Amino acid sequence: MAHQTIRPLRVIAAKELRETLRDGRFRWLAASLLILLAAGLVAGAFETRAARAAIALAEAEERSTWLGQGPRNPHSAAHFGSYAFKPRPVLSALDRGVDAYLGTAVWLEAHWQDPFALRPAEDRTAVQRFGELTAAFTLQVLVPLLIIVLGFGTFAGERERGTLRQLASLGVDAHTLALGKAFGLGAALALVLLPAGLLTLAFAVAGGSGIVATLVMVVVYALYFAIWLGLVLAVSAWASTARTALVVLLGFWMLQALIVPRLVADAAEQVIPVPTAGEFFAIIAEHEAQGMHGAGDRAARRQALEAEVMAEYGVDSLSELPVNFAGISLQASEEHSNLVYDAAYGDLWQRYLGQEQLHMWGAALSPRLAVRAVSMAVAGTDVARHRHFAEAAEQHRRALVKFLNDDMTQNAGTDGFGYLADEALWRAAPT
Repeated sequence: MAHQTIRPLRVIAAKELRETLRDGRFRWLAASLLILLAAGLVAGAFETRAARAAIALAEAEERSTWLGQGPRNPHSAAHFGSYAFKPRPVLSALDRGVDAYLGTAVWLEAHWQDPFALRPAEDRTAVQRFGELTAAFTLQVLVPLLIIVLGFGTFAGERERGTLRQLASLGVDAHTLALGKAFGLGAALALVLLPAGLLTLAFAVAGGSGIVATLVMVVVYALYFAIWLGLVLAVSAWASTARTALVVLLGFWMLQALIVPRLVADAAEQVIPVPTAGEFFAIIAEHEAQGMHGAGDRAARRQALEAEVMAEYGVDSLSELPVNFAGISLQASEEHSNLVYDAAYGDLWQRYLGQEQLHMWGAALSPRLAVRAVSMAVAGTDVARHRHFAEAAEQHRRALVKFLNDDMTQNAGTDGFGYLADEALWRAAPT
């Protein structure tokens, strides 16, 4: 029984593959798509390799500059600051994700949690952003178009020619026919995409990326194409004519690939607005100046700190302290600022998360939104990975500033800001 099912399936699949390969439209479209895909992969690979090399060089220069800053007060060194550079995953060559929009480097200094810098999207027009050729764009937008062109007439065309009824009269089961055609078209598509998949795998392995992550990326896109193939065949089976199938499929492709992502993005910005950089830091500056609980908060906090420190050391005045009060005060100011920043950035990240959730609801209308989210997550270029690095960089900033303030507290004595540290302290600081 199984043999009677498998043999017709193989015959139908082979026939569909043979006819597809003979189709001039397939050859031209497949060649064009392969060229675009290879160009996107190669360009992404070179750009990623150059970025990784630039980051390594910049990190070495930042380290050299930090060590070579010369004698300086520890708190001045905290303001001297340095850059932290977001690592570039190897698979960002395939999907650049949000890096161009959220930034790839952050300046670390005392009292201030700076925004991310180096955001290429700020220097691009909307048209340039849409037309940016990446492998992810080609896979998510152009490959489904190829599947439509290949499969819109699979059933509808045969119905118009009358051959579909002939196949039914020969006793070919409808499910066997559908599977055979799906396998045939899938094999033709695999001939186009397999070289690109092997190229991606080779680059990822050469760049030190995990093979598992690369294979997951391949499986994700394979499922995406399988869904599109099933959709195209279903519409072709439903439509009375090939022209009707083509119009319906092209309409859905335009809706899910171009219109819905734009509408969802605009809706997310309207429903869950994110403050501009100016608005965001104006709020922080106001909280910093007035304190989180009113205009008198800052003076009251200093008086309370003085009393607490004098009580701890059993003295009646700050001049009797065995430690430098300025270092203690600076660190207390840092910890208060941290509370302000935690509240502001916590709200900001919640807004980003809310927008992401709206995007995932939009995936019900646009498979592209779903596969884009998974693709960025696997490539390590999504908002979650960006937040992970941003929070890790902020924890390093706080640890570094505390280290420098503590040194001033313990070693400045009565010199205060006249106390100078040297390279031994800079080397001992957290890296």
